[in-house]
Amino acid sequence: MLKLISRRQIAPLRKNRRVLQKRSVKFLSADTQSLCLEVLKSYSLGDGVNVTVCIDKHGVARYLVNEPPLSSSEQSLISTLLDYIYTSSMTIENEDDLKDSLMKAASDLGIEQELVNVFDKVWYYVRRDSFGYGVLDPLFRDSDIEDIELSHWSTPVTVVHRRFLAYESLVTNIRFSSEEEVKAIIERLALRTGRAISLANPELHAALPEGYRLAATLGEPVSSSPTFDIRKFPRVPIDIATLMREHVIDPSIAALIWLVNDAKMFYCVIGGSGTGKTTLLNALLQLSNPLWKIVVVQDIPEVKLPGRPRFIQLFGESTQEQFRRCVTALRYRPDILVVGEVRGREIRALVRAVASGSGSASTFHASTPSEYEMAVRNILPRDLYIMLTLNTAVLIHVARVRIGSAVERRVVAVYERRSNGWTTIYRVNEFDSIRNCESLKRAASRLRIEDPVSELERRIDYLNRIAPGYENVERHMRKFYGV
Repeated sequence: MLKLISRRQIAPLRKNRRVLQKRSVKFLSADTQSLCLEVLKSYSLGDGVNVTVCIDKHGVARYLVNEPPLSSSEQSLISTLLDYIYTSSMTIENEDDLKDSLMKAASDLGIEQELVNVFDKVWYYVRRDSFGYGVLDPLFRDSDIEDIELSHWSTPVTVVHRRFLAYESLVTNIRFSSEEEVKAIIERLALRTGRAISLANPELHAALPEGYRLAATLGEPVSSSPTFDIRKFPRVPIDIATLMREHVIDPSIAALIWLVNDAKMFYCVIGGSGTGKTTLLNALLQLSNPLWKIVVVQDIPEVKLPGRPRFIQLFGESTQEQFRRCVTALRYRPDILVVGEVRGREIRALVRAVASGSGSASTFHASTPSEYEMAVRNILPRDLYIMLTLNTAVLIHVARVRIGSAVERRVVAVYERRSNGWTTIYRVNEFDSIRNCESLKRAASRLRIEDPVSELERRIDYLNRIAPGYENVERHMRKFYGV
């Protein structure tokens, strides 16, 4: 619930509350013609907000936001209306209430016609600064932005753009005028998460209402300046058909994991930070019976399967909490237990899932089977370590690779565990021996499939005929399983 705080009231700040900003309204603008040497892409975010991605005259990749410009009279109008609402007893619980309050304030002040003439523009800024994220709001609107970063208050905000990974990050035209202004933004973000950040507790790890991951610091002694990093996740998960079309994953790998899911075997997606491990895992989990019970244990709701009636998310911030959630998850008797990212003791629950016959999957920060084994060895007793490694069907290595001038995400290798160690069964642009691999035979044996290669080819053909789109893949999964 939102209740505007007047000068005569002091109310506790609670989760999901919004407070109208009384300061003057800032808007973003950039002279793209004089700044840009080469325009890479221009597009609209709606409401008169436009973005230009370009290379500037110094060779720097830029992300320039242009919001609807405000004249001095329009800025004055917004300030007058917000002052009136701020000092009134109006209670606003949602955007409709806010819109009604604007009109009432304009009527009371005798400036209703002035507001009507520029209402769309005024409404954009009032909504942005109350229910939105202020000057950061355009970055939240852009579905192609993966990360929003600030390394120091005196430097511009940078972003990681899904379509321009080759540039690592793009420099925006969003700059803060002071350290205090950044702290105010961070405190506002913290308020959205329902968590507190203060000088006594100057570090924050939490989730925003949209499910985005927020990490922030207020400055010393944790960092030399207030900083933040916001990791955005797609609201609708990226599906396997889209990843295949974008050449992230070969259809033969997707078909193999589909069989591994059906056989309730354990597999793991490995790779470095920002390579798309969770995105890939989410898409692979969709290759399963839509009526299966899938329980996911994670700190932030990254893995999502919208529309699945038996999909359960359990949350734990610390390793200890995640371990307890995993134990709880096993009592739910899941068809597949997923640990969003293994960091510690929670891996023991994966071992128990393997031993109990439940399917299981996870992600790991590793680039080779040796690194994976080393990480597992460090957090498991020897007997459990041996049990897990011997029961790991496949490791799927995803990485960011340079293709010409572009950087794209790719499944670069797939490994399977055999009695004598790890064997590479796929390497991008080199070889594909999935049709002859032991994991395919093991999965087929569990599923009592007499001709594994024919079944693999049938599923490859089925996947190749699915058009991209999460709902479309779900529809085909229901059709395949007859549910």
